[in-house]
Amino acid sequence: MNINKKVIIVDDQKDLREQLAKLLKNANKRNETSSLVQQMRSRLLGKQAEEAEAEENAEEGGYLVDTAGQGEEGYELIKKAVEQKVPYAIVFLDMRMPPGWDGLETAKKIREVDKDIEIVIMTAYADHDQKTIAESVGVPEKLLYIKKPFHTEEIFQLALSLTSKWSLERRISDKRRWLELLVRSMSKIQYSSGFEEKDFQQAVLKALTDFVETDKGFIVAKGNGDDKKWKTLCAAKFEQKEIDEFVGTNNQRLESLLTTHNFDGKFLLPLKKDKYFAVGVMGEAVGQNDPEWYKFLSLLLMTASSALRNAAVALETSLANASTADKLKMMLEKTKELQKDLPNSSVLTELIAAGAEVVNLLNEKKTQ
Repeated sequence: MNINKKVIIVDDQKDLREQLAKLLKNANKRNETSSLVQQMRSRLLGKQAEEAEAEENAEEGGYLVDTAGQGEEGYELIKKAVEQKVPYAIVFLDMRMPPGWDGLETAKKIREVDKDIEIVIMTAYADHDQKTIAESVGVPEKLLYIKKPFHTEEIFQLALSLTSKWSLERRISDKRRWLELLVRSMSKIQYSSGFEEKDFQQAVLKALTDFVETDKGFIVAKGNGDDKKWKTLCAAKFEQKEIDEFVGTNNQRLESLLTTHNFDGKFLLPLKKDKYFAVGVMGEAVGQNDPEWYKFLSLLLMTASSALRNAAVALETSLANASTADKLKMMLEKTKELQKDLPNSSVLTELIAAGAEVVNLLNEKKTQ
């Protein structure tokens, strides 16, 4: 599980916030001797310096720490992080920060813009009792207190447990949201299966764009038989010229597509079933670096592929039936002409009646 290690310290005492920031940034770092041993081992294994350094930093596991000297400044940083979808997991917040907002006012403002952040209030005074703070700030299960002066180990333990708690809750929330998106998207496809061809294809596209959280995309299908050209089935906020240029430039990439792929700011989704082959191209999509999300996406792609393939087969069958009916009509007309010369032929009369019945059945099947 990926842990969100973003932490912000809001305290008017510069020396304290800088000391806390340094402690958290250096959390879990190895000593110099251990670091040198790791570097030597990496060189013996033939790893490049950049690769070895990246591995070392990943293993160290320090926190990403920002600081603010006043409550309003801290609030703005937290608000901006939420807007940019890179939220903080924890805020360590001082209670007294003259001349601006105090800790209680700051916590209330923070909770308005971020319902998930873990708030740790640091204070040496009893300006407000814990019940009053909890009632004023809200979400008491995400509100903790620590008295100054505190030990380094207390900060380490809080940072470790609260970042893990935040990340686990976010993962559970994300999985629930993805599952809801999957169910809605699959239901949209199933419900639309009886629609006209273009409406159905547009519904499939909408199901895909909804899941990857965009409103821009298109689906192209590869022709069978002698016609090997890509055909645009449907599009949303893409001009046909833009589609033609993308497909023409990336024809080989699309033909060899086996799995979902990010390319040129677009998310490519293979839609394959038996001999049917199409590709969904999603613009400005929101992908997730999570195996569970890709499992849900794979289920959706299987459903979409089967639905598109079944619709294509049904259309081909309908066209074939229409062609057969037209041929029978022509044969019936010729038989009727022959009947004029043989008006008493019961065989011709029966043949014409049987042929007319077959034509009617084919036409009924075509309209179903």
